[in-house]
Amino acid sequence: MKQLEKGRISSFQYMCMLLVVRITATTVTFPFMTDHESPTDAWIGAAIGIVVSLVLLELIVRFSLNFPNMTVIQYSQSVLGKFLGSIAALLLIGFWVFDAAVAGRAMGSAMVNAFMPETPVLVFIIVTAFLSANGARQGLEITARWSELVAVGVVMSALLLALPFQAMNFQNLLPILPYGIGPHLKRAAIIAAIFLRYSVVGMIVPYVHNRKEILRYTRIAVLISGAVLIAQSIVLVAVFGARATSSAVPTLQLVRQITIGEFFERIEIFPVTLWLLNNGVNMGLFIWASSLGLAQLFGLNRFEPLTYPIGGLVTLLSMLLFKNYVEQIHYLIRVQPIFVPVLVLGVYALLYAGFSIRKLVLPKQGNLEAPMILEAGPDEIE
Repeated sequence: MKQLEKGRISSFQYMCMLLVVRITATTVTFPFMTDHESPTDAWIGAAIGIVVSLVLLELIVRFSLNFPNMTVIQYSQSVLGKFLGSIAALLLIGFWVFDAAVAGRAMGSAMVNAFMPETPVLVFIIVTAFLSANGARQGLEITARWSELVAVGVVMSALLLALPFQAMNFQNLLPILPYGIGPHLKRAAIIAAIFLRYSVVGMIVPYVHNRKEILRYTRIAVLISGAVLIAQSIVLVAVFGARATSSAVPTLQLVRQITIGEFFERIEIFPVTLWLLNNGVNMGLFIWASSLGLAQLFGLNRFEPLTYPIGGLVTLLSMLLFKNYVEQIHYLIRVQPIFVPVLVLGVYALLYAGFSIRKLVLPKQGNLEAPMILEAGPDEIE
């Protein structure tokens, strides 16, 4: 079987890509907080969502490690057969294209709302989608290197959350659980849906050098991004109180509160630049995964020619998905917590069921994995 992607990445680069995928969804727009019924203790819902996400991602990654030399597109057909496996693969590919489009629209809307209200949102989306598709065309290694740079920058910029300390009023974090646990369970579903974007790990696992480290680095990525999410929730409420739930770009509003001495102000350009790079790398990763997945599904010799058409499709979907910002927020906080878990968990539940049935029916055949399609070093095999 022809090897379409020849790149290899380190475990650290793998973790950085996961950080980029998760942090993109909440760095500036922060849908988790929008219209929150109980903003004073929003961090509780974030914590619940992180615990749930850890469990779900443990299952997804462990399943992928059963087929360390195959992508999810390839092993879905091995587990479910050609027909059902192809449907499962197309659902995941469609989700990655759709999610890249949502990320592109969120980025464009944030830029228009915060900085350039006279500029059409389409301008930002076209430029970002083109650059992302171009990066995806270069292969996984290029995307991994950029994600390494961006993820470290984003995590370091999270230290800015401590700078508006004088503006914080920790009384805003009280009372705790005034409306019970119900609102937090709803918000935990939003967090879980965001973390389920990690379904893309099924495309990355075969290209990681030391696969024995994958599970550990996945947990670290979830915990780091979860810590940033909880800190972001606490600081936003401490500074803005109930107003934190009504801002279109609350994190940007927070950064604008920061002054260093009496001369260094308006430092939001630094986190916003990082966020734009973060968003571009995130979209590039999903375009790469979709292109490679389609090439593997239909037996093509190369995936690179598909990157620009998929980038164009992402641009088109970005404009067609939502008529305005209100519809976008409605999707993020009402539709996404149902749609994403049903799709992603439904596909992996089907894969688990097929894997279990084949193990029972064909116990003597042992491992279901197809012959090696990648050359793995001795440190890559568990």
